[in-house]
Amino acid sequence: MRHNPEILTVVPACCAVCAAPAARAQGIAGVRPARVKVEVLGGYSFMRSNTVGSSTRVNLNGASGSAAFFFKDWLSVVGDVGAYHQGGLAANRLSLNVVSYEAGPRVTMQNRTHLTPFAQALIGGGHAGGTLYTSSPGAGLPPLGASNGLALSAGGGADWALNPKVAIRVMQAEYLYTQFANGAGSNRQNSFRLSAGVVFTFGYYD
Repeated sequence: MRHNPEILTVVPACCAVCAAPAARAQGIAGVRPARVKVEVLGGYSFMRSNTVGSSTRVNLNGASGSAAFFFKDWLSVVGDVGAYHQGGLAANRLSLNVVSYEAGPRVTMQNRTHLTPFAQALIGGGHAGGTLYTSSPGAGLPPLGASNGLALSAGGGADWALNPKVAIRVMQAEYLYTQFANGAGSNRQNSFRLSAGVVFTFGYYD
């Protein structure tokens, strides 16, 4: 059979053009889409804070979860809840439990890479309890009782996409300000919170 040189030239070119979108899709496989509607996080949190009635710094461990609802590619509103615990305070091994619940805006630096940085500022409330609050702080002194107060946080972090639906929150670092009863001095706590976890995205589109 006799071959037409023009066909031999055009066919490979058409194949290359048709394959281009597939190659582009394959090239971005595993990357978080640029537009996400909902993002949910669950993970571990570490908090460094001062104790009630003292300026002594203590470590608390716990868990945190959040949900972000995107209005634009780069702007979302976040709801965040965390619970933290320390069970060995002072010689009598008192416990401290802290719960925070906040909401606020997040700005996300969308891109077509695996790494997605963000920054956020949240406001809400918190609850402090445990035997540190329910036990007497000294002879003849009544317990402080569980305390509720203002909570503010600001910071940022970054996610590393494993695929279009799942990412790892490799780091989230924040300053956390709370107003719980101290029993002495100022009823203010300045804490540092560090979190990591798994992020799930929903309702995304390219």
